[in-house]
Amino acid sequence: MNEYRQKYIALKKEFEQTGQSADSVQALYEYRDFLEEQNTPEAAWVLADVCETLELYGSAFEALRPLVTRTDKKALRRLAKLASFQGTGDRYALRRPHGTARSSKMQKLQAALPHFRYHPDPLATAAFLISSSPVTCECCKSPTQIYYKGPFYTVANIDTLCPECISSGLAARKFDGAFQDEYCLEDGVTDPEKKEELLFRTPGYQGWQQEYWRVHCGDYCAFAGYVGYRELKQMEIVEEILDDPVCAGDWGDGKEEMLAAMVNGGGFQGYLFQCLHCGKYLLWTDCD
Repeated sequence: MNEYRQKYIALKKEFEQTGQSADSVQALYEYRDFLEEQNTPEAAWVLADVCETLELYGSAFEALRPLVTRTDKKALRRLAKLASFQGTGDRYALRRPHGTARSSKMQKLQAALPHFRYHPDPLATAAFLISSSPVTCECCKSPTQIYYKGPFYTVANIDTLCPECISSGLAARKFDGAFQDEYCLEDGVTDPEKKEELLFRTPGYQGWQQEYWRVHCGDYCAFAGYVGYRELKQMEIVEEILDDPVCAGDWGDGKEEMLAAMVNGGGFQGYLFQCLHCGKYLLWTDCD
């Protein structure tokens, strides 16, 4: 057994024995970062295991794919199982509890992205996907490794948009489209420029039903990702979410029981937002 796997086994044991504690999840993420910097097959096999444990199924598939041979039937079955998650990729993975440190490769990709105020980490939320080979943006016709995979309300049949065409507003103008539904934004924002930025220059997220954007302190919140009760507990914000009028008003006395039934990637899904001004977390939920 190589040293990479020995370390993974110890981390996974801690992860399981502590009930997926925030510290154990953080340790696995930091080990994932380390393994991504190693250029050996031994590290890559373990990287796939780490990613799968963290429910980073898209990343696990990409790590495993170059390693699998036609004669390795067990690995082929595993690859096929991971391929079945390619529609969601890493979207419903366990959240990284502390910081946003990444491998140098991911840091370079993130640095190359435009800044989206209302959706600050679209790689982590899988609003943008990373292609193994360049694809062509249907707006500017330029090759891009990072492309949009989210809602776009337009009569045109558009599959591939680059981050720059979304950020500049060119895609929305060219195809007369919007990335959010104008009638599914929470009330409370009076500045038309903020609304325009959200609708036409901000990548959206994908819900089971119609997506909805939360508002706080007179501004649209930043979309922080997909969550279940487990993720809220790891972030230690359950009480804060229970004070959210969406929970307090709509769920009544059984609000914590309702929240506890929410599973990331399940039929009862949570969508986390954070106020850009006071930092408060807010929630939106829907069902399949």
